[in-house]
Amino acid sequence: MGFLGKGLFQGMAVTARNFVGTYFDRGTREKLVTYQYPEEKPPLPENSRSFPFLVYDGTPDAMRCVACKICETECPPQCIYIVMDRDEKGKPQQRPKVFDIDISVCMQCQICVEVCPFEAIKMDNDYEKSQYGRFDDLIEHLPDLLKSNEYYNEIKPTEAKAVDAKLKAEAEKKAKKGTSKPAAAAPAKPAAPAPAPKPATAPAGKITIPEDAPFTAEQRAWLAGFLSAGGVATSGTGVSPVAVAETTGETPVPLPEATPAAEAPAGGWPWHDPGLGMSQRMDLVKAAPLADKLMAAMAQTDCHACGYDCRGYADAIAAGSETDLSLCLPGEAETAKKLEELMKEAGKL
Repeated sequence: MGFLGKGLFQGMAVTARNFVGTYFDRGTREKLVTYQYPEEKPPLPENSRSFPFLVYDGTPDAMRCVACKICETECPPQCIYIVMDRDEKGKPQQRPKVFDIDISVCMQCQICVEVCPFEAIKMDNDYEKSQYGRFDDLIEHLPDLLKSNEYYNEIKPTEAKAVDAKLKAEAEKKAKKGTSKPAAAAPAKPAAPAPAPKPATAPAGKITIPEDAPFTAEQRAWLAGFLSAGGVATSGTGVSPVAVAETTGETPVPLPEATPAAEAPAGGWPWHDPGLGMSQRMDLVKAAPLADKLMAAMAQTDCHACGYDCRGYADAIAAGSETDLSLCLPGEAETAKKLEELMKEAGKL
């Protein structure tokens, strides 16, 4: 049994020992939990998170975001608002013009990070977001959200390193696939005899693809239907470029296989507009070939989440080289259902 106030003096002794120890013992000094905030800030663990930000590589113009709107669609409190950028001709660009996040509504759930297929949006560690205004001041716009990949590596080194390795592997795979495609698409063939001369008066609007063209039978059939439906013909003659080439013996004019779909003139595909609803897009392709209908069923964002642009994905499905109908992430179940319906109607599923 001790004297009165023994516990009090024991507690004070512990306090005094730790206080004096902070001047001499580093281990004791590190036990202190008091920070002189805001001049001194505590280090945050790597897995902490506050609000989202957008990652760019190199310069802010090289942002990873392609405005596919997947994060906007999946956001539970609907605090993300995105508008895709367009050029002077109205053609959609693969970048956002507007990207707003209302941090007064954001619940820091990280779902936007999990659904992004481009590793473009990440959770920040910056928790100092207090503002005097309750409304507009708490909305972060695109310039506020952009932060470099170096910053991302600084705050979350382990996670960022894994993401960089993944993106590098995907880029190498895409480059390898791109370099190996031409060789496979144009195998060496013995020289074919010159085609017999044909009359230069092919029926107007009727386009045929020669048998020796470097395409499969399905590709030739699709190209003939596509060019005929589009009314492609040489100026004032009603004769297709292919028919002219067959007649003159000249090298055939390169067909759409050699020209990326993304380079088509603005307005060439009136349904290629993410602002149109599914029913509106399908109305525009009622009499169009199957590949056009397949393209119209997609989200029209050219986000490349499927590994193609919208035109390329539609062509691959129509040709049978792509069988997965659920790759259009922005279109989600609506697109997958419509693609399946169109393929069944065409007797290909």
